Amino acid sequence: MPSIVRVNGLSSCDDAVERLAAVLSGVLATGSSGLSDREAHRQARRGATAILPAVQAMHQVQGWVRDCRGEAAWEGLVHRRCRMSVRPAGDGVALGTDAPDGVSIRQVERAGWELIQATVELTVTGQPWLVVHELARRTLPPGRDAAEKRKLTAPETGFDTPSGSVFYRLADTDVAAWAQASGDRNPIHLLPGRAAEAGLSAGSGEVVAHGLLLGAISLALVQSSPLRQTDLVFIGSADVPESGSSAGESWATLAVDPASGDITQGRRPVLRRR
Repeated sequence: MPSIVRVNGLSSCDDAVERLAAVLSGVLATGSSGLSDREAHRQARRGATAILPAVQAMHQVQGWVRDCRGEAAWEGLVHRRCRMSVRPAGDGVALGTDAPDGVSIRQVERAGWELIQATVELTVTGQPWLVVHELARRTLPPGRDAAEKRKLTAPETGFDTPSGSVFYRLADTDVAAWAQASGDRNPIHLLPGRAAEAGLSAGSGEVVAHGLLLGAISLALVQSSPLRQTDLVFIGSADVPESGSSAGESWATLAVDPASGDITQGRRPVLRRR
């Protein structure tokens, strides 16, 4: 059984949770429900603990990509889906003899995109987990017409934010802090314009939030049953303006449905829980 994975050199899950929770606390403190700092930190720890297996699994996938394809190969990969499930004792999963460090990779090209499914078997705080991350990368040259026709995510209209939703502010400094805490420094999260080049709907002056940051916010507010698989589907990008931008607000506003944990931005759904 694989041992606990280090995140940013941390060998303690508690330390990793605290780093992730510190980012979440700042976001949750902006909520329209008016949480106290203490309650925001409690919820943040809950979200960080729930997302930790996915963060550690992503850390392993990132290492596989870089080892097999080079340092730059992580750039431009877009997160599409994450499934986490606790495995019963003795329920071994055959990942294959070619799966280093508990990582199994499947790849396919479709309609100008490379689709990657990474299955990771790992142990977190003594509990065996199976995490599946689905990633995508645009393979066609980024010509303007081709890019517009093959956007992986695009603006959607006509979606009404569920009543009772709680609203949060998310700044690019929050995204940068999550990149530091999680170890995922993909340029689409840090450099304005790189997400647009990767085929997302973000503008030239915007970055996109990590899918696992959105997942952690959702799980902080709406817990998953320990008996069910947690399924996070990133159906749109959460586009965050660059700080100091002269046009409009310098943060993104996210709405979280307190019943389902789904997240929307404006009239666009960006995360669905299944």
